[in-house]
Amino acid sequence: MTDRTWHASTEQLHGFANHSELMEQTTAASLEAHLVGCDACRRGLAEAADPVTIASSWEALTDRIDQPRRSMVERALVRLGARSGWARLVAATPGLRASGFAGIALVAAAAVAMARGIGAEGPFLVAAPLVPLAAVAVSFRPGADPIGEASVATPMHGMGLVLRRAVAILTVSFALLGVAALALPDLDLEAAAWVLPALALSVGAIALSTWIRLETAVAVLGGGWLMTLTAIWWLAGRDVVAVHSQSFVLATQLTALAVGVVAMAVVGARRDRLATLEAFR
Repeated sequence: MTDRTWHASTEQLHGFANHSELMEQTTAASLEAHLVGCDACRRGLAEAADPVTIASSWEALTDRIDQPRRSMVERALVRLGARSGWARLVAATPGLRASGFAGIALVAAAAVAMARGIGAEGPFLVAAPLVPLAAVAVSFRPGADPIGEASVATPMHGMGLVLRRAVAILTVSFALLGVAALALPDLDLEAAAWVLPALALSVGAIALSTWIRLETAVAVLGGGWLMTLTAIWWLAGRDVVAVHSQSFVLATQLTALAVGVVAMAVVGARRDRLATLEAFR
């Protein structure tokens, strides 16, 4: 029960009302708790508050609620012709935040640096498909949606929202990796050999997540990709660089394309699974 045997001084109330950020945290917390049960101190607080400060605070609060600032991604989508509501839902994807951009750019730069260090595209081709896969893991992990379970009640929840966010995060990932690929030692068609495997892995993770947890799906596919490349390299005699081994030949590319198409079909067939609270959990 709140202690009402004491009352805050006029100076304390004035400071709390107008400059609470300057008060010592313990004092401010104690005073706030006291105000809950003390009518006299609440009246004193109302008298001590500067009307101009109150008006500006309310104005800032209502402006924040009614007109929240648009993120860079949201502004870009609107300029490209997307509807405001659609742009806001897509821009809320965790992988599209500044940290997501920075992470993708950092991994891409590291892979390019390794490739340039040995004078071959191998390190980039191995790492690049894992970047969109990681972006999918970040964007659709449990609790990633900013509005949580309330999103289930929105008209776009489920297949529509998942696909829109997936397209957005994969577009960004592929674009950044494409720009990074321009810095590879040899700029030719082989430098694009990561595209189809990346598509197969990222869409495959979404498809698998309709049966198992997304984190498990990402770990299985990412580990499977690295193990497959290692096995091919080992069977080739360990003296062949990745780009010249069987890892990125036409047959492998067609296989990746087929896997991607099948994964898209699975996502479409099991789209109802993406509309439940258990999706991606």
